Amino acid sequence: MITRPAAAPRAFTLIELLVVVAVIAILAAIAIPNFLEAQVRAKVSRVKSDQRVLAAAMEAYAVHHGVYPPDQDNNIQHQTERGFLLLTTPIAFITSLYRDPFSPPFDPAMADAMNIAAHYYMASGSDNERENDPAIGTVNAFAIISIGPNQRDDAQGTDSFPFLTNFDVYDPTNGSTSRGEVLRFGGNYRSGTWTLNDLPYGLWSVTDVMPQ
Repeated sequence: MITRPAAAPRAFTLIELLVVVAVIAILAAIAIPNFLEAQVRAKVSRVKSDQRVLAAAMEAYAVHHGVYPPDQDNNIQHQTERGFLLLTTPIAFITSLYRDPFSPPFDPAMADAMNIAAHYYMASGSDNERENDPAIGTVNAFAIISIGPNQRDDAQGTDSFPFLTNFDVYDPTNGSTSRGEVLRFGGNYRSGTWTLNDLPYGLWSVTDVMPQ
């Protein structure tokens, strides 16, 4: 009986390897955008959940103090113990500041006030009287602001809220990373002369979509 030597294992040819690489690249091109889209949607959901908690804390603060906390700017140059920091002490309406998942990374080596840009920020009417009509006085209202998936602060005039402020509202139908803030409002926010999406000041309608 004649025995034949076993055939040597056959290696992949260069063309076969290139085909495999091409298939992997195609699958990655399909999967990665869907993964990134899902990440953005998850972050938006987290933002809205955080904003509900912060809004409840704002209302609890107002019950205790009769007014909402004053503005908290997201500019790290404005290092003031204001805004949401007042919800943490001396009475802990929240236990710590909430990070905006769309904001720059938090640096644990720096003080909270230096990391304001890593957190949600707030526009409040508690310290803004309407200059051109003192009879109206203070409008007790607030807006809780996330810079949104485009990671840019598109709001204008938040220090004057609820007067002469323009918010661009994030709308995922414009694209998952389109411009605009994720917002939540509270108090008498419809009593001011601010606007949404570049409409003329004071002419926005209560029928406009108000994110809550």
